[in-house]
Amino acid sequence: MRDLAVGRMQSSELPAEVRLRWGGLALAAITKKHATGMLQKNMAEAARVRAYMITEFGVSDTDAARDVSALCSDVLWHLGLSLETAAWLAEEWRTAPREQMLQLRRIKNMLSALLPIRSFLEGDDPVLRDMRSWLELIPRLP
Repeated sequence: MRDLAVGRMQSSELPAEVRLRWGGLALAAITKKHATGMLQKNMAEAARVRAYMITEFGVSDTDAARDVSALCSDVLWHLGLSLETAAWLAEEWRTAPREQMLQLRRIKNMLSALLPIRSFLEGDDPVLRDMRSWLELIPRLP
């Protein structure tokens, strides 16, 4: 269902309002797909869909899926580490235990999903400022 919904959301042959509804369905499918765990994987997939919706259809105050600050807050909440801890772990990821490497990789996946909306992260909002700092860490992550 998720794959179908994402494909339809990305179909330029459909009207924008229909594509947005497909995007909402994709987000619902992602939530159900990982309802029993794998929250970081779920967040990475959802962030990719939401970032696409923002770049394709613009920011919206009435559509929570296209609220940049809310998306950044959601990702920040799911990271599970402080920026300082993640930066420290990133320095030695090659010799880290497997689970720690995987955790850093999941963080990179969540953060990388936001790269397409980097231009929307300007401003003094503390959440956006925090996200800009996290995005600088991506090249150092596995």
